Amino acid sequence: MLDDIDRKILMLLQNDAMLSQSRIARTTGLPTSTVNDRISRMRKNGTIKNLVANIDPSKAGLTVLAFISVLIDWNKSNETFSAAVKKMPEVLECHNVTGDWSYLLKVRAINTSELEDLISNKIKSFPGVTRSETIFVLQTNKETSALPLSK
Repeated sequence: MLDDIDRKILMLLQNDAMLSQSRIARTTGLPTSTVNDRISRMRKNGTIKNLVANIDPSKAGLTVLAFISVLIDWNKSNETFSAAVKKMPEVLECHNVTGDWSYLLKVRAINTSELEDLISNKIKSFPGVTRSETIFVLQTNKETSALPLSK
């Protein structure tokens, strides 16, 4: 479990993963060695999975954002579909969901032609996929990977 100090460190890192441990130490009032130990522990136990750059998709030319609902024939290809999707760089998130669909995918593409290729030639052509529905995002009002860590 996370204590209040771990939560504070994680909130600081979520805001700026490049923040130095000495800066985190000053902000939290802890010695730098303690901050180092806590961050190392959280990396080892998997609390901190990795530190990444948060890139503006439009600056990288990925102007199309869509959500794709996919229905899988559960008796055939559920696990292999999930494994295949993990290898598709256009798929940012893959969630096994309840309701009428098997999966919900969050995808980014350069343009609608690339998205159509992804849907037709990769997702829908996969054995076991029986149906899909695509929702295009017109505007994003909030998008974050930061977790709500405060109590």
